[in-house]
Amino acid sequence: MERTSEIISRAEEIISRSGDARRQALLAHAFTDPVARHRLDDLLSEVKAALAESPDGPALLAVVADIVSERRRLYIHDSAERERADSAVTSALKRLRGLGSSAEMSRRAPAELREACGFTRVMISSARGSRWMPDTMRPSDHADPDAAEFARFAKNDNEIPLAHLLPETQMVRHRLPVLVSETSPHAYKPLVQVTKTTSYVAAPIVAKRRVIGFFHADRIGQRGEVSQSDRDSIALFAAGFAVMFEHAVLNELLAQQRARWTAGLRAIIDALDGPAVATPAGTPLDARGDVVVPPHDDPAPGKHGRTLTERERQVVRLMASGATNHAIAGELVLSVETVKSHVKNIMRKLHATSRAGAVATYLQSVPKEVGAT
Repeated sequence: MERTSEIISRAEEIISRSGDARRQALLAHAFTDPVARHRLDDLLSEVKAALAESPDGPALLAVVADIVSERRRLYIHDSAERERADSAVTSALKRLRGLGSSAEMSRRAPAELREACGFTRVMISSARGSRWMPDTMRPSDHADPDAAEFARFAKNDNEIPLAHLLPETQMVRHRLPVLVSETSPHAYKPLVQVTKTTSYVAAPIVAKRRVIGFFHADRIGQRGEVSQSDRDSIALFAAGFAVMFEHAVLNELLAQQRARWTAGLRAIIDALDGPAVATPAGTPLDARGDVVVPPHDDPAPGKHGRTLTERERQVVRLMASGATNHAIAGELVLSVETVKSHVKNIMRKLHATSRAGAVATYLQSVPKEVGAT
């Protein structure tokens, strides 16, 4: 009877603690602690063994029923949390996709992942070659006493070598998420010390078949530790984020390319639609009647004013070919305002009152053999 009372008392305590932890996990959007399930399994085995030897069958059977019931509640909680977390991750990724900008997606991703999965802190970092660089951490408002210290750590542009046994190295090699405990001999100790984490989950961000960064997350300050289910959640988020991030980067590159093409076409249209510049008398022409453009190393007219700069000579040669300011800007990759400034300086140095006069003065100063054909 004494043995039975002892088992019943311990069972009540373990079941009660499991229930408290389950309710805390519900509030934190967390999965239940695997340790609690292991304790219940061990307790169930002990009660079954005692049941075979003890005459107090009804009392022990009631304990078995309580244990099985609590195990079932843990299972129901984790199943519901899995469904909730998957849905929250999907919603978070949709919000990030709406941002468009890859830089803004990267900045907002840690906070979205933290809120979706109930983590205390989430960090995003980049990986280049054989090094990885912690970048941005998004902590919850109430659970990060070391935020300032980590901020200093990140601002120092720390580049952590991807040593042979680091979990991050394994992620680069195998592209799989990891769960790391404080006791792991392979965790990067300086980062563990500055974040004060006891365990964390991490997943690689894979784009174009290579790892470009990582997500790290923990539950510091919460009652439970991160779990294998947390590892699955962060892996799901990282996979979706990588696809959207790569798509955003490609869209930005295409937009930049389109802008360059548009500027070039606009310059050509402006040149075709703009007023023709009369060719000054005496301007050297080739057999087809086109203006002969002096070679790149032609001398500048020192006798008519201060020496033209190399850029000014490039501008005046294009002026001589009849190009408008927009066309010159497109050819030399300058702004139209910069071209206007160069034209003004050329006219001042050549003592000319018009573009045509500046071109005529410039061409007259070029050695005669330049135009001889």
